[in-house]
Amino acid sequence: MYYTRLLILTLSLLLLEGCATSPSSTLSPKHSNKEQSSIRTPSEVEITLYRQAITDLSNHNFAEAEVSFLNMIKKQPDLAGPWANLALVYIKQQQFEKAENTIQTALKKNPNMAQALNLAGYIANRKGRINEAKQFYEKAIINKPDYALAHYNLALLYDVYLQDISKALEYYQQYLSLISDEDKNTKDWVEELKLNIKSDDA
Repeated sequence: MYYTRLLILTLSLLLLEGCATSPSSTLSPKHSNKEQSSIRTPSEVEITLYRQAITDLSNHNFAEAEVSFLNMIKKQPDLAGPWANLALVYIKQQQFEKAENTIQTALKKNPNMAQALNLAGYIANRKGRINEAKQFYEKAIINKPDYALAHYNLALLYDVYLQDISKALEYYQQYLSLISDEDKNTKDWVEELKLNIKSDDA
């Protein structure tokens, strides 16, 4: 079907747009008191560098973004955010082995980081590990219920791979309710799925 193919093609786009973690969420980690004592507060210079790295990542200046994130990791190796963003740099360059190793490190630093879990799900999906991808997406949603991208990716998983249309519809609708801009392609696809379910029930 046209829309199914379209949704598969847009998986990468929807997954990777807006995935980079913000300076506030990455440079202000939520750790225990013991962990916080070993993590210093970032300087204004580091925050500026981080913002520049995110800009480089958004503009596809991957070499510059990689260097910046690696420098941040050297300065604060216990933060999950730079590791997750470095994994995103590798994903965008289709270096999936490096991305998987990097995202595993991010999840060791923060097992509940929704963006890292979403990226781990994407990598697992790419490698055909569908149930593992499902678990990552579900955990991302548990930890961040308003994370639209994880809802979308889980919907796509149920739709294309697991063939559970009712579940897919549930997550597509959650995704649509959470995004600020209209996604007409997904909205039209949801309406088509609803019509198909009604047709099957008739």
